[in-house]
Amino acid sequence: MAPINFQLHPAVTFNNKGFHNPARYERYLNHFRHRPLYPSFTALPSSFQKYDLDISGLIHNLGWDSLFENRRFSQCPEAVRMFYTSLKRGPGPSPSSFTTVVYHHEILVTPSLLAEILGLPSQGSSAATNDDFAEIRFDYGSALESLTLDIGRYYSNMLSAGRLADLFKVMHFFITCILLPRSVSSTELAHPSDVWIMANALDRVRLNYSSLMFAHMIKYGDENYSGPLPFGPQITRFLYSLGIDLSDKIIVCDIREDLKAQHILARVDASVGRRKHVICSGGEQSVVSSTQLVHALLDAASVALDQQIQSIKSKELCNLEYCKEQIDLAKEADLGGFQEKEEDGVSDYESPPEYEF
Repeated sequence: MAPINFQLHPAVTFNNKGFHNPARYERYLNHFRHRPLYPSFTALPSSFQKYDLDISGLIHNLGWDSLFENRRFSQCPEAVRMFYTSLKRGPGPSPSSFTTVVYHHEILVTPSLLAEILGLPSQGSSAATNDDFAEIRFDYGSALESLTLDIGRYYSNMLSAGRLADLFKVMHFFITCILLPRSVSSTELAHPSDVWIMANALDRVRLNYSSLMFAHMIKYGDENYSGPLPFGPQITRFLYSLGIDLSDKIIVCDIREDLKAQHILARVDASVGRRKHVICSGGEQSVVSSTQLVHALLDAASVALDQQIQSIKSKELCNLEYCKEQIDLAKEADLGGFQEKEEDGVSDYESPPEYEF
């Protein structure tokens, strides 16, 4: 049932439009029916503290801590696709509202309504589009320069996220894959909205997340875009809270909760927590941890001592055997410490998850 809130009553009206409109139904079949939904990732900002990357601090500066309190909810793919199919922008370059029709319910959507229904952070600046940034004279070039660490390196595209310092590479991942998700191919670039968010996080300025989410949604009603649709769980919960009955619809849970800090660090090519590549006998690259390299060196030392033991005088045998015992003990101690770190989720050398992220 819809919440008892008289301010929300005008948001939903019953008018029999739905897919009784042939043009809208054709648009749904041709452009939205098979569009994938973006999965939900549950990476924790606090897991980067051990790498001296204060992602939690940046998110707190924006006033967005609550966005990570509960990300475990399901989605109704059909309703989400219908939501985007019928999306109509409001007037002007920066519309303050849009309408959509889902299961014959016409819905007027505004940033404030999203914030109220979903409990989204709504304090701070409401700038959310390139036009908004230009109006407030946001200097994109200077802001990007304050976030980059690309001295002596050349990037063919000024927007490349590879230019960012490690802290902001990870923050950029959180923005583009969790907070305002978009297609994987597009996450390689630092768009103006990304730089706007990171620059304000650095300056400890709060931003209105509901405005950014609203502006981000509008882009995906374009039938020329074929990538995954974002905010599936949020839209599903939004529709349900407005009293739209989804009880007889297919509900799915697509949560990627095994993504760890070292996976993200490897994904963004950070200088910390990285896998180390060595050249094998066949000339091919393989991933070998520093612990494995230490073990290899210790094994080589152990073999060398074995060879010497066979050729030296008996009076030196005890000393060399003692050395060999110490090497074996060092190997066991090092291996035990490595296994303990893996169990604690600290290892930088775990295999990546079996999905694209």
